[in-house]
Amino acid sequence: MKRGNLYISPKSWEIIMESIINEEIMGSSNSDRNSRFNFVKNFYLSGLSKIEEVGKCAAKKAADFISNLTGNPVEIGVVNVMLITPFEIKKELKDEEKIFTGIKFSGEIKGVGVLIFSEESALKLSKSMLVEMGMDDGSEDNILDDMKISAINEACNLIISAYVDTLANFMNTSLNMSPPSFIKGPEREIMEKIFKDNNTGDNDIILTFKSELFSQGIGSGFEVLIIMPPDSLNTLFQKI
Repeated sequence: MKRGNLYISPKSWEIIMESIINEEIMGSSNSDRNSRFNFVKNFYLSGLSKIEEVGKCAAKKAADFISNLTGNPVEIGVVNVMLITPFEIKKELKDEEKIFTGIKFSGEIKGVGVLIFSEESALKLSKSMLVEMGMDDGSEDNILDDMKISAINEACNLIISAYVDTLANFMNTSLNMSPPSFIKGPEREIMEKIFKDNNTGDNDIILTFKSELFSQGIGSGFEVLIIMPPDSLNTLFQKI
C-alpha cells in the first residue's frame, strides 16, 4: 500500500490486518497481539501526513548541511517513509561491500540512524568536505585514510542529527545521540547486525526514513536510514 511518500509493505499490512482481526475475535489477552494492535490504533489516530512531514523536513535539513559542508548544491532525490519488516529489507540486501556510519539515539524513543555509501561516494564526499574546509592534504583520492573517515563521521553526525532533531521537535521532547561509528563490509551482514543490536525481529514492523541526496561533490549519492524498534514506534505515534 502506498500513500504519497509513505509505503506500507505487504508483510506489514498483513500483520496489521491480522492484529485487528485477532483483537476483534480474541480480545487483548496476548501481549504481542496487544502491542501490535496499539501500534495500529496509534498509527491511524496520529495521521500519516505528520510522518511524511517529518521525513521531508529532515531531508531538507540534511541537504542544507551537505551543501554547507561541501560548497556544492544538493538535490533531494527521493524521500520515502516506510512501514516495513526486517525480513523484507533483508531479502533485498546483497553481499556487496558498503561504507556504513551510524549513530544511536535514545530518550522517549530510541533507534539508530545510518548513512550507507558506496566507497566511491564516501571518497568523493570526504574529499569535497576537506577541500571546502581548507584541509585537503593532497592524499590519493582512492584511499580512505583517517582524515577522510573523520570527515565522513562528521557528515553522519550532522545529517543524522537533522532527522533526530526533527523527530524530537515533532514529539516536543529531547533525544540523546551517541558518537558516530564507522564500518566497512558486506551490506547484508552489517544490516543484520544492526537489526540484532536494536532487538528487532524479522516480523516486527519498523518505521524507516529513506532518503537519497545527490551533489556534484558526492556523485551517485547515499542513503539515509532511520530505524526504530516497535516499542519506540508505538511511542512516536502516540506523541505526534
